[in-house]
Amino acid sequence: MKTTKAFLFSLLFVLAVGTVSAQRGGNHDPVAQAEQQTERLTKVLELTPEQAERVQTINLQFAETVKGAREEIGDERSAMRDIVEKANEARREELKSVLNDEQLVKLEALEADRENRRGEGKRGDRRGGKDRS
Repeated sequence: MKTTKAFLFSLLFVLAVGTVSAQRGGNHDPVAQAEQQTERLTKVLELTPEQAERVQTINLQFAETVKGAREEIGDERSAMRDIVEKANEARREELKSVLNDEQLVKLEALEADRENRRGEGKRGDRRGGKDRS
């Protein structure tokens, strides 16, 4: 019985630590981030294999820029925000040379949706972003 309780407690602890790590941003591995972003864009934008390869390179460059800035700047939020915004703008410009018109429209809609969701969180409504009036 004690062994079972100790095992369950250990399992719960490992899960809690993993959750906290994920909430804090967890792993900042540029390769993993680029792969994840590329997989998502490949599916949503229906990229060709050639496009996916070029998008992977663009995403990796972006992720490495952000990681380098994070290591150099640390917790300075405003400076970090500026660097990420500039890197993201450069990433968008490069993506425009890879994507066709239909894919660009989908990408812009995807980004607009993300901005809308982000804006809902900034207003302080932590109840799922739904209007409860």
